[in-house]
Amino acid sequence: MAENRYDIVIIGGGAAGLAASIFAARGAKGSCSVAIVEKQQRVGRKLLATGNGTCNLSNSGADLSRYHGNDRGFASGVLEGFPVEKTCEFFASIGVECTEREDGRIYPLCLQAGAVLDCMRLEARSLGVAELVNMQVTGIVCNDGFILDTTGGRLYAKRVLVCTGGAASPSLGGSAESYSLLTSLGHTRTPLFPSIVQVRTDTQYIKSVKGIRVDAVISFELDGRTLASEKGEVLFTDYGLSGPAVMQISRFVSDWERRRQGRMTAVLNLLPDMGQEQIMESLRRRIGMQGRTMGDMLTGLLQNRLGQTVLRSAGYRDFSRPAVSLDEDDLERIAKAITRWETEVTGTQGMGGAQTTAGGIATGEFDPNTMESRIVPGLYAAGELLDIDGDCGGFNLQWAWASAYAASRAIIDSLDR
Repeated sequence: MAENRYDIVIIGGGAAGLAASIFAARGAKGSCSVAIVEKQQRVGRKLLATGNGTCNLSNSGADLSRYHGNDRGFASGVLEGFPVEKTCEFFASIGVECTEREDGRIYPLCLQAGAVLDCMRLEARSLGVAELVNMQVTGIVCNDGFILDTTGGRLYAKRVLVCTGGAASPSLGGSAESYSLLTSLGHTRTPLFPSIVQVRTDTQYIKSVKGIRVDAVISFELDGRTLASEKGEVLFTDYGLSGPAVMQISRFVSDWERRRQGRMTAVLNLLPDMGQEQIMESLRRRIGMQGRTMGDMLTGLLQNRLGQTVLRSAGYRDFSRPAVSLDEDDLERIAKAITRWETEVTGTQGMGGAQTTAGGIATGEFDPNTMESRIVPGLYAAGELLDIDGDCGGFNLQWAWASAYAASRAIIDSLDR
């Protein structure tokens, strides 16, 4: 076969594209040529950043409730067709042993994203997959198959699978430009907004505790109505809030940010494992401790700088004031500041800080059994490009593997007919 002609061309060398190339090459058993086209210098760059470099591959709790989109039901059959057990079997087959850790998160035993990428590339190479890097696809034309215009010349393919990812993390290759490959062929794109992203807030008090991490319950409220809550680590930053608990439910902030209807607030319970009366009893003990002032009122209960900031937010400025001077109303006011520390939300850190993209190419224009376009026969899509996104914790990668499997299997079946 000519060098620029392939049976299957996969556009995008991220998680979904790499997995699809292996699934397709295995299914073809040498009867089809497979190529990955990647615009960057190497494939899998975003995968290297997953799980802060440890590569959170999947999650044992990956069911439909952990996914979002205009029609998240589209993902149901795809996820059932390639469950987490198959993900672990697949990675074991390429040399990556998996282990389950906290919250059902599946990691490689070696905790190295680089090793996962290396094993995927080694497997793809052993199966004869062509890796075409530094080559961006600029257009797709249907003509007895497909003609792909690229920055490295034209390619020809019988089937095309688009796995170009989303707009999140542009420093790792994310871009909104890739959606145009499908919209130019008649597909539609739903609104894009960042998901699993840091949250910007009013910084009057937050900036005073920059760098402090705390196990807390974070809630996002719209006009006083709770949209979502999450317990876990919260990180205070110079712009607002970050950390796993914040990013897990940040999608609600992102959705609000694009609409800008109503007032969004972040509410923190800084002592979620203590009841209100327990906190009150602790505060009562403190005012009875000899020599205690407002400045050290919460020392031993909260991190010092955090405790003083909470007191300031509750209206206490004179830290030399004797703690014994506080009355019951003061203690209730302080307790409320600890369990309902409110700050106004102003937005998110945008696509630049996001781990994944919410929104994308409309799923209703694809067959959920095969991932084939209902508009352009022979054209398929998988991964983050589509209007499906998951929660933080390995759910988005599980969608990448599962959708890549569904698409590649269907492509091989179509070529065998």
